[in-house]
Amino acid sequence: MRVVILGATTRLGTRLSETLLAHGVTPVGLIRGAEHAPRLREAGVEPLVLGADSGRAAEKVVAAMAGAGAVVLAAGTGLGSGTSAAVSPAALLALSAERAGVRRFVLVSAMLPSESDRAALGDDLPAYLREKERAEHAVRERDLDWCVLRPGELDDSPPTGRVRLRSGPDPRPDGPIGRADMAMTIVEVVTAPEAVHKVLAVSSGTRGIRAALGDTE
Repeated sequence: MRVVILGATTRLGTRLSETLLAHGVTPVGLIRGAEHAPRLREAGVEPLVLGADSGRAAEKVVAAMAGAGAVVLAAGTGLGSGTSAAVSPAALLALSAERAGVRRFVLVSAMLPSESDRAALGDDLPAYLREKERAEHAVRERDLDWCVLRPGELDDSPPTGRVRLRSGPDPRPDGPIGRADMAMTIVEVVTAPEAVHKVLAVSSGTRGIRAALGDTE
């Protein structure tokens, strides 16, 4: 099985790739520039360089998704420097998944940016949160087995395999979540026998991930 990832070079994406590989799943990392390709290959990730041409990028994304089992968007709000504001990564990936016949799509949204993220974003924070909201809408309107995961503040705490998941019309996380546990949650959604077709807020908790997913039915 192959899983296409946008955001494979982020700290969460790195954890996700490691977790997928541990489950016998091959991660395919979509990247803007070739400078990240050697590091991804060394980590066992298949890199796909999209380049600067958004039109060609769409064709490459569809080709990369051929035969894949799922798509995960674990990036920020853009495909990299120089990306047109009119190009939505969520819309591009969701449309490409439809065209490629890949049903499962996981969007890692953001409800509680960390203090460092908020400081780095500065005056752009409201725009960042609006783009995340638009990304959710872009994915949810497609004919896909989508799952939107809204993590609490991500940290580097040791993996526990336990989370708290909240569902409902507009669920919000109630605490932080380690990147390791978040990566395991994504993998459970990707590999679950039945599609997890809902919006879930993810925080650290006491329930095993698979059991917690079952509790949200």
